[in-house]
Amino acid sequence: MLEKKSKEGKATEAMERREVNAFMGAETFFEGKLTYTGAVRLDGRFKGVIRSDDTLIVGETGRIDGEIHVGITIIQGEVVGNVYGKERVELHHPGRMIGNITAPVVIMDEGAVFEGNCKMKEKKKEEKKEDKKKEEEKGIGIFAHKKEPGVKAEDKK
Repeated sequence: MLEKKSKEGKATEAMERREVNAFMGAETFFEGKLTYTGAVRLDGRFKGVIRSDDTLIVGETGRIDGEIHVGITIIQGEVVGNVYGKERVELHHPGRMIGNITAPVVIMDEGAVFEGNCKMKEKKKEEKKEDKKKEEEKGIGIFAHKKEPGVKAEDKK
């Protein structure tokens, strides 16, 4: 697991629960289109478009020029361009964001710099239905059980 902690000693929730599948070091530069699954950490420079349903971590030495369309974006470096987060966008100190953010959840630490517009829009109705369906299948605690199609609770007695 990624054990990176912020200066306050709190680990970012999204960073705690995801393993980094790819890493681009501080001395690297990449231009083009990046698509991936899992979590990716960029500490180098990137110019282009990034697409994924998973997590992107922009390290303190990282710089991105372009568009980002990912599930969770964690910015500790610099991003110039628009960020579209399916789940959330986090801007941590000493991060700097110049551009627009569109996400259902936006988190900004004190000391982070943001120049642009922010639009917080809810998840699409289909995504909400899928999330609700997953929660129903999980159930709660020791009383969890999977619903059987066509069988009512009274019929099980």
